[in-house]
Amino acid sequence: MRKLLKNSEILTCADLVKLKNNSIASVAGFVIVKQKPSTAKGTIFLTLEDETGTSNIICWNNVYKLFRKEIISSPFLLIDGVLQKENNTAHLIAKNVKDISKLLNLIPGID
Repeated sequence: MRKLLKNSEILTCADLVKLKNNSIASVAGFVIVKQKPSTAKGTIFLTLEDETGTSNIICWNNVYKLFRKEIISSPFLLIDGVLQKENNTAHLIAKNVKDISKLLNLIPGID
């Protein structure tokens, strides 16, 4: 899968955390966690996983409303956003969400 994404500027989860605070970045991965706490005022928290690790994604309510279908139904997402780093913790604040699950059909043996 990485070969398909190699020529783009999509970072691995491991590379994402190496960036400086407020960097613009893109990351792709399998959605392994979705959380919408009732106390978060519509904010969705996602965890994406790739071959190098995991990335924490924050989707504010306005972004969730724009990309609800993708966030709810896609197992494989591309997220564009701004990196927020604080106390050795990094979160990508989502600005754009794209369902890239169709790329999974290009992997031999996956039906």
